Amino acid sequence: MKINLDDFVKSRILVIGDIMLDCYLWGKVERISPEAPVPIVQTLKRTYMLGGAGNVALNLASLGCQSDILAICGNDRAGSQLKEMLAENNINSRLITADDHLTISKTRIMALDQQLLRIDEERIQMLKTELQESLLAQIKDIIPAYNAVILSDYGKGLLQTPEMTESVISMCKESNIYVLVDPKGRDWKRYQYATCVTPNSAELNLVANEIIESEAELISVSQRIKTQYSLEWLLVTRGSKGMCLTSGESKSPLLIPTQARQVYDVSGAGDTVIAVLAAGISIGLSFQDAAILANKAAGVVVGKVGTQPITRQELEEALLR
Repeated sequence: MKINLDDFVKSRILVIGDIMLDCYLWGKVERISPEAPVPIVQTLKRTYMLGGAGNVALNLASLGCQSDILAICGNDRAGSQLKEMLAENNINSRLITADDHLTISKTRIMALDQQLLRIDEERIQMLKTELQESLLAQIKDIIPAYNAVILSDYGKGLLQTPEMTESVISMCKESNIYVLVDPKGRDWKRYQYATCVTPNSAELNLVANEIIESEAELISVSQRIKTQYSLEWLLVTRGSKGMCLTSGESKSPLLIPTQARQVYDVSGAGDTVIAVLAAGISIGLSFQDAAILANKAAGVVVGKVGTQPITRQELEEALLR
């Protein structure tokens, strides 16, 4: 695989989806509470990261791509913090503030690099008709400027609003723009005709309505799901077993072995995979080579604690292994 990672600066990718604020409370545990049989965490520091679709955009920006994000946040402190963080990371924000929305935030309590508890603040909301029409009009105007569009669906409402995802995919196809989807749930009809969908093994089991145990079953189900939803490509991430890429051609699926040396935290790995895959094909890599590159990137980020993006330097080092 021949690739010049400097070419990423030529790539312009739009991320549409559910953005979140990830908060980490880092501390230590030295005793159990006298009030209840739970550990007492003495907080040492607090850190914030872009989560959900924000982490996808951050991965792209960390590689040197021009990264834009379109998402909804609330008129609250967390929403303001997200906007500041996007600007600090050179991500072009198309964040829309809606008074009736709550910015999604997830707080993880960490001790000895282990997650003890997660607290979610969210309200799943479909878009109101006026807001949906406004968003679609904006997307139609800007979409021709991009090499690829990523739909980062965390099931929080934006991409589950009826006809929202279908309309964006249709616009991308009309403009010959790659559209990649990180899916959520069992209803994949809204992803029909996408260039590529990137489920993990559990998500594939869910949409297939069966438990896949062997590679033969994986290949059969992947081909069936790809055909059923008229996808050009299907990339299944399999954790410690690597990935499976199924194409729209008659070729056999590509089974890619894992690149992970040690796994500390899988949170955010799917974001890295779809970001690197989109970045790769946007600079002319084949889907096969872009998937192999994404696999190498995933092997790096699962070795980090907490949601963290891949950097270009880390990817360069992974390519040398």
